[in-house]
Amino acid sequence: MLTEHFFSFYYLKMNKFLTPEAIAQCITALIARNKLWAGKRVLVSFIVNKTAGCFTNKKKAARYGRLFEQELLTAVKSGAPECTASVSYKILSTQYSGHAGELVLGLVAECVALGDGGFESVIVTCGGDGTSLEVQEALYKEAQTDPQKKNAVMNKITLLRLPLGTGNDGTDGHSIPELFDILKSQLVYVNAPALKVYPEKMPSEAEIVDSALKYGKKREKYCNVEYKAPWYGFNIVSIGLDAYVVYLSNLFKRKMPGEFYHIAVPISALVFNKDFKPGNAKIEFFDDNDDKFSEITGGITLFAFGASGHRMYGGGQKVLPDNNNICLTPKMNIFKIIKESKGYAKGLHFEAGLSQAFSAKKVRISYDMPILLQNDGEVAMLSPAHFPLIIEKTAPCVRVLSKVL
Repeated sequence: MLTEHFFSFYYLKMNKFLTPEAIAQCITALIARNKLWAGKRVLVSFIVNKTAGCFTNKKKAARYGRLFEQELLTAVKSGAPECTASVSYKILSTQYSGHAGELVLGLVAECVALGDGGFESVIVTCGGDGTSLEVQEALYKEAQTDPQKKNAVMNKITLLRLPLGTGNDGTDGHSIPELFDILKSQLVYVNAPALKVYPEKMPSEAEIVDSALKYGKKREKYCNVEYKAPWYGFNIVSIGLDAYVVYLSNLFKRKMPGEFYHIAVPISALVFNKDFKPGNAKIEFFDDNDDKFSEITGGITLFAFGASGHRMYGGGQKVLPDNNNICLTPKMNIFKIIKESKGYAKGLHFEAGLSQAFSAKKVRISYDMPILLQNDGEVAMLSPAHFPLIIEKTAPCVRVLSKVL
């Protein structure tokens, strides 16, 4: 029995720190007991980045290890019956940058080969924000290549994104207890859109470099120059101050482990306009029929575009607190930015008149200066050659979980 195996694991294999095996045992136990997968043969694949802080930081690894061990014991002792026909798992560890995406391609091919024989596939990301983004992007892109693969991604594979990173942008829950609550709830499948970001007219590499150097900017200081358009996000894409906060947070994390968002916010407020001189923007808004319905011009401090409304950054930063999927903050002086930063975190910026809210499927942004873009924690530096820039919601694609309210 699966239950006996879990007890054996818990009492004989208990580890002081978080391990991929502990995650797999716990998540598989919860899946086996959720009625969403009743009667199904479920194959769970854990894509693990062992270099992520949840495994390498002893304090984090100990805390997470206890949470997963306790939840496993609770699931087994609860007496809740397993309702899947069968459930099995495998652990796939990433070895280099881009490997998570390669592993996804193999899992999609495996799902296509299995056909419709009562199998369900679950892909679980175990790492930081980068691992989660890489897996989602690979699933979305692979779905565009072939009808069978699209059917697998949309109807046979479910993505579960564990909140094990520092940002946890777009994960299933913003904490591990919240994740457990989701997996013990009544669930349904939802196909989620992606956010696609690309220049309206793709510039050459020389045009990008020259237009950045004109303003004294070198992309390699701020991002991986090989990280090129089109860019994809699955939670929030933003331009301006938000992206600069992400850049500084990532810079701090590369030098020492830890969570630096709250340090990066005030520092970014002080240096953002000095590092990236303010420019003039024109933002055009388009509805579901691709009809333009509004236009805003002027300076911007922050522009955020979500896959939907009610979106947060990791740590509960409520940048999109209502049904609107766009937040636009006009040019603001540094003292006001610092003063109002807590209001943004609490989602009070709209009612305080600091930002404007919009709902749109697509925007076209024109801008005359270099500026940073972030998509789910990854940063790219935009030069004037990238504009006009399109940000748009795609058709629903990658299948995720949603609680029944």
